[in-house]
Amino acid sequence: NEYENRTAKKCLVRGLEVAVRLFHQEKAKTHWMSENRIMLFTDEFGTFSTDYSFVATEMNGIKPQIVFKLIGPDLESSQNLGGNLAKMSALCAAVEQGESLSNEDALTITNLYKTKKVRQTPIFKGCLEIGGGTKFPVHVINKITPTSHQQSLKMCGSGGEAVVRDRVYKLKDQNQTRVDPDSMNKGYRYGKTYIPISKVDASLMSRETEKELCLICTTKRSNIRKEEFCGKYAYSVVAPPNDTTGGTALAAFAIALKEMDMVAVCRYVKKDDTPPKLCCLVPNVKDYCATLHMIELPFSNDIKKAVFPKIRYTPSQDQLTAVDKLIDNMDLNSKPEFKESEMSNPGIQRRYQCVVHRALQSDSPLPEVDVSDLIKLPSFDTSDAVKECNKYFEVKLIEKKPTKRTAGEMFSTDNIDVTNDIKKVKKEDISLDDLLGAEVKIGTTRPVADFQLACSKLGPNSACTMMCDVISQLVQHSGSNIPQSLRALRERCVKEGFHGIFNNLLRKEFQYELFKKICKEEEMSLIHKGECEGSPVSAVESEVFLKGDELVKDMESDDDDDLLDML
Repeated sequence: NEYENRTAKKCLVRGLEVAVRLFHQEKAKTHWMSENRIMLFTDEFGTFSTDYSFVATEMNGIKPQIVFKLIGPDLESSQNLGGNLAKMSALCAAVEQGESLSNEDALTITNLYKTKKVRQTPIFKGCLEIGGGTKFPVHVINKITPTSHQQSLKMCGSGGEAVVRDRVYKLKDQNQTRVDPDSMNKGYRYGKTYIPISKVDASLMSRETEKELCLICTTKRSNIRKEEFCGKYAYSVVAPPNDTTGGTALAAFAIALKEMDMVAVCRYVKKDDTPPKLCCLVPNVKDYCATLHMIELPFSNDIKKAVFPKIRYTPSQDQLTAVDKLIDNMDLNSKPEFKESEMSNPGIQRRYQCVVHRALQSDSPLPEVDVSDLIKLPSFDTSDAVKECNKYFEVKLIEKKPTKRTAGEMFSTDNIDVTNDIKKVKKEDISLDDLLGAEVKIGTTRPVADFQLACSKLGPNSACTMMCDVISQLVQHSGSNIPQSLRALRERCVKEGFHGIFNNLLRKEFQYELFKKICKEEEMSLIHKGECEGSPVSAVESEVFLKGDELVKDMESDDDDDLLDML
């Protein structure tokens, strides 16, 4: 309203003054602005006054600094600029983050899809302890975070309706028994078996830690090799805002490390009761700031020792010269207009492109994959260098080695020359494992199916012995699948006459309450003579073994009744 009745409102410079005033008003309200942008769409025929220096000064003074883009006339390709074009070019040069774009360049930029910027939030607020009780407050900021487009994917119906997920857990048995999630335990794989860990054991396994960033030692920067840098994120250690004392202490620590060419090795615990990490603090001293870069380091069990073969061939001087020429031709310093830090992720850009197209045009097919407009890679003239490399480096086509064949294919006489094939076969190529298959074992995940496979591959005797060991392991760790495994073993032992194997297992494990309870519920006792002729156990002894306590109680109650009758 203040500029409504002015005749100068058609001047573009006066319009920019209004935009700067609005920025000042919004900043006074919010006290924080993530990004300031002013885009001016115009042509060379608009009114553009010469007193633009005040506007440029105001734009440079606002924090965060204003990004000014003048869209319309092509100031870079135009020669001998005059009139309004010269004034526009001077304004873009006066603004520190000023840029002019033609209409074609602006349309190309609009094809880039960007996510919403998130305010930088410290992931760690605490103190950096450097020893002797000396500590000062710091903030750890996540500087680089890999962007993942999978986070925004949600399941929905074909028409976009929201859906609800209902998860059901079942045992891997014949009955597909459902399991209550509250009664489940975590299972850690141990070979082909799973070791159950209860919630009580899991709580005892975890180590209690406190949030901290503590200095362990300092070392020369050359002692920390770059191949030992690990971690998914890049962190920066800065002083808390408006903390002059903490900022001074952090700056002094960083400057001292840089002057001595050293880094600080620290113990970093992000939150309470979280695993500690080993990291190093690298000084980052500039003219305008002094901070620390925090880089995660591996522990001893994280380092994989790799043995590399020795170089068997020494390149000649001509080969080295050819490769040097190829590297020089692809030097990025020759392309100052290309900035790798501004390169967008093609996978994310493609996904955003498809989502926007499907939202606006639900019936039309998705556009073809073309990232040439989204990502412009630098072009290098390397034809001469590549020809020279091909001249000094001989390229040979190596035939693919023949794949391994099965025993049936080796000894088959269909459409192959047997005489030539036998000559090519070596003794090392044929093994017993190739003919019989891989080693057969019975695991705790699906013991019944493994037991049946072992009976067919290894024989009933070996399979029953292995099954006894598996059942003993399940009983000791209170695992599942005990009833099914016990039933399958008993049926096989009765069929094959292995009464001793099953009876010995029952006598051995009957001392455990869990095993005794299962046997009574399933009514599985010793194998007696009526089931297997060679068994020395009678039917009465088998019943007494399973229900001995109950029979004794019944006999005692009968004796009491007889005494009462006699009285």
